[in-house]
Amino acid sequence: MAITTKATSNFSFRKLANAFDEVFDGYIEDSYEDLAQNARDNIKNSTGIRKLTQGTIAIRKKGLSSKRGKTSGTTPLIHTGSLLASIKATKDGVQMANYGKYHMDGFTIVENKWTKRFAPRAIGKVVKPRNPFFTAKGNVKPGFKKGADRRMEELIKKINRVWRTK
Repeated sequence: MAITTKATSNFSFRKLANAFDEVFDGYIEDSYEDLAQNARDNIKNSTGIRKLTQGTIAIRKKGLSSKRGKTSGTTPLIHTGSLLASIKATKDGVQMANYGKYHMDGFTIVENKWTKRFAPRAIGKVVKPRNPFFTAKGNVKPGFKKGADRRMEELIKKINRVWRTK
């Protein structure tokens, strides 16, 4: 005695595969804008960023850095606003001014005209990463998490719309 069965489905992986580009278009790019905004917010609010050292405060007050004027501001990473303004989402990720990486990765103080004059004892010292403004110690802000949840819901809706069969 032979038993025959018939299975039907209301979705098609082939339809999803054929519409893959349409479904995922913009999904990752939206996260880049949320990540860039999260980084800008972290800098503005000093989230996860260490306070300025007394030496940096003195340098700001005296206007010793040739690229910046005197200021009494003590907010980290916002002396000129250049770093903050440079953080932008692109289609391939998030870009920022090159010196932003030193705040994320750390650096070694190099010998140059400025360090010879104002910080001769600091030359060669390693400065550890100290300002993780993209994600404070690996934690994303609730706003970024909400954006990720929203993007996932939209992705699921697109997948469900595309792979259904009649």
